[in-house]
Amino acid sequence: MEYDQLINNLRYGMNKDVIDFVVGVSRFDYAFKAAGGFFSRDKGASPNVDWDVLVPDAFAGFDTKCADLTETELFTRPPRDYRRIEGVAMFTSAPGPLTDTRSIFKAIWVLRKNLMHGTKGKLIGRDQALVKDANVVLARAYQHCSESTDGRLKRVAEIMATTEAPQDEDNGAPS
Repeated sequence: MEYDQLINNLRYGMNKDVIDFVVGVSRFDYAFKAAGGFFSRDKGASPNVDWDVLVPDAFAGFDTKCADLTETELFTRPPRDYRRIEGVAMFTSAPGPLTDTRSIFKAIWVLRKNLMHGTKGKLIGRDQALVKDANVVLARAYQHCSESTDGRLKRVAEIMATTEAPQDEDNGAPS
């Protein structure tokens, strides 16, 4: 099998919702990094975004904007994390329902990790439902940033809306 055929086979089942989610969550991750150190862990050289603490802390009260989603698949049965346990990669126990801003953003990031590091095949119905629900949350998070009086969140919305790469984008090693 040729590589392009392999990719086409894996793309089967990856509908628009999945692509929207991957693009949306990746854009948020980029904007959180580009907005400054507000959302990034201060340890190490990597500018990893802290989706567990710093992001939810900036979105205080965001859970109220998702109150109508509490009966959705994402909120009632959030995705399980995939971790190495005793040398074997496996799913952890199921988390409880999403009840606050921190658990909402944790579920979004776990879903992103599962899609990026998972099997890359046809998504089953539950996965499709999780992605569809997560897209609603991401759209509301973007709206929250756009309407926020918090300068950090406003900056995130501005960065997300910019479609051109910054001038200092990596252009490769100097000649």
